[in-house]
Amino acid sequence: MTVREAIERVDDVKPNSFTEQDKVRALNQLEQKIMAEVFYWPPVEINRQQLIYPDCLDYELLVDPPYDDIYEYYLEAWVDEHNGEYERYANSSALFNNRYGNFLAWFKNLYSPIEGYHGEERRFRHGYV
Repeated sequence: MTVREAIERVDDVKPNSFTEQDKVRALNQLEQKIMAEVFYWPPVEINRQQLIYPDCLDYELLVDPPYDDIYEYYLEAWVDEHNGEYERYANSSALFNNRYGNFLAWFKNLYSPIEGYHGEERRFRHGYV
């Protein structure tokens, strides 16, 4: 999913008055969160990067299907929070947190920071399939 696709999908289901640049900044925060919590990049490296630039709407986001909808859930929660719609924010962020947790569980089953990527061999070796 690209930055443009994520923004367009959210704008279709949750019309808002925020600028494209605001939403790009929000997506950049999520990309940095993924770099830290999933890929274990050190904070120094994450802080040095702005992963998505405002003019790069075709930037391919880090998470692929079937978990790429985390970007939509994140932006929806972000819009609700910044609109002061806290009840909606609670619901939107619960959806995001659930889906993000599912992504983390799936990814950590395939990748170990010590052993590296295992893909299907790890699942077969440990009898998950």
